[in-house]
Amino acid sequence: MNSLYNHALKQSVALQRDLEKFASGQDSSAGLQGQISASFSTLQRSIDDYDNLAKREDVPLKKETALTRVSKFRRDLQDMRSQFESIKRQQEAQRHEQNRDSLLAIRGGSNNRMNGDNPYQPFEESRSAFAMRESAFVDSTDAELDSFIGQAQNLLENLTDQHSILKKTQKKLLDAANTLGLSKNVIRYIERRTAQDKWIFFVGLAITLLVLWAISHYLG
Repeated sequence: MNSLYNHALKQSVALQRDLEKFASGQDSSAGLQGQISASFSTLQRSIDDYDNLAKREDVPLKKETALTRVSKFRRDLQDMRSQFESIKRQQEAQRHEQNRDSLLAIRGGSNNRMNGDNPYQPFEESRSAFAMRESAFVDSTDAELDSFIGQAQNLLENLTDQHSILKKTQKKLLDAANTLGLSKNVIRYIERRTAQDKWIFFVGLAITLLVLWAISHYLG
């Protein structure tokens, strides 16, 4: 149960660090936003797993301590979700304000050219509009790529964490089997299942790395 608690605590600290980076404006990309959203879901699953394990604890003191930790995790998670949504609303309002100011500046320049009877006004306005659309398309493409890469990196980290948990679980199962004097057949069965889980991990890792390479090679 301690390993689950430490795992959830590690995820919570990493998530808070990403939120601070997002709030400070150090990184406001769509990739970081996608990573934060995925981290919310991952942390929620870890808290639920820890909660279920805590409810099955037989020692009253350990059970009470674990349930208290679960309550704090849930409060912190809700606070971080609220903080994330608030920051997104603020940044969205700032972008709208900047876009409005840009449009006003363009219209002001257009009016000045009209007053000066500029014969190239339609061409200049068309070129300006095309440049704005091209810039918006490039920004959108970069944001999507950042989002894909962020989600893939988050998936890779989750696979690594799960592999670590599987190794610890294998060791505990084998220790328990030796302590209880289980048969060698049962121990071999546990080892086979662990080996299968290990292959699943490596296949998932290979697929994730392949996706990252494909995104970088074809879309980067």
